[in-house]
Amino acid sequence: MIQEYAADLAAQMGIQLSQVSVVEGRRVGCLDVHLLNLAIDDHRVSTLVYQSELDDLQGGSYCERLELKIRSALSRLQLILAP
Repeated sequence: MIQEYAADLAAQMGIQLSQVSVVEGRRVGCLDVHLLNLAIDDHRVSTLVYQSELDDLQGGSYCERLELKIRSALSRLQLILAP
């Protein structure tokens, strides 16, 4: 669900992502944090998202903090791609 949410926010900002992935925190010893990777071709940015934010999104609640994190990461990606 987070992948679709991030792709939708990217589309609203005029960005076509080539990849959206989530690295579960358990794989690196963190139980309540995940790494959200956003990429366009070979350019990638990441942001940390908390399990509680994902739970809110899954439950249909608006999570302003999660939206701001993703929009900030997408803005960083735009800066990387700027000529």
